[in-house]
Amino acid sequence: MSREPAPSSKPRGRRPDGDITRQRILDAAGQLIAERGYAEATSKAICALAQCNLAAVNYHFGSREGLYRAVLKEMHQHLISLEQLQQLACSDRPARERLVDLIRALTLNVINGKRWQARLWSRELLTPSPYVSELIAEEAMPKSRLVLSLLGELTGKPVEDPALLRCLFSVIAPVMMLQVISRDITTPLSGLFEQSEEALAEHLVRFALAGLDAVM
Repeated sequence: MSREPAPSSKPRGRRPDGDITRQRILDAAGQLIAERGYAEATSKAICALAQCNLAAVNYHFGSREGLYRAVLKEMHQHLISLEQLQQLACSDRPARERLVDLIRALTLNVINGKRWQARLWSRELLTPSPYVSELIAEEAMPKSRLVLSLLGELTGKPVEDPALLRCLFSVIAPVMMLQVISRDITTPLSGLFEQSEEALAEHLVRFALAGLDAVM
């Protein structure tokens, strides 16, 4: 008589409905924190908007603070993930082509991002939360080092050259400006969002490459 196989001791993967609930909480938290600020966006209000049980915050994120850290990480990873940048850094394609891909990806990701991501980014720039330093250390700094390395490869300048940091600023700043421009009010730059994504991305690519060519 054959024995039945023993139950697997491997941890079970997260249930699909759990992933959906987690994402709903992230989006609800991002939306409310962007509108009200972290202190005023209560777990109760977040769960009401996400249509989930109050205990879901602790279940998925450990705490309210853990939720906010996850929201900030989601906001930053939407621009481009560390894994994507590492793939670009390891590619054997010419540095110029990889930089074009980077600028295009950043531009399209910003344009197609959720509104709360842009508003929360603006809020964090103006009134940084206690958690933004973690975000910078874990996300922004490693990504910046990879982009600096790519720019150094393209320009022939060493990573420690101060000019390379200026190049990083010049390449990334226009994309970050798109991230912080409010789409909820009319500004002199509102018309940018009425232009095609491809035209805007192509302009930023050409502008960045022309600037880099001028300093090489």
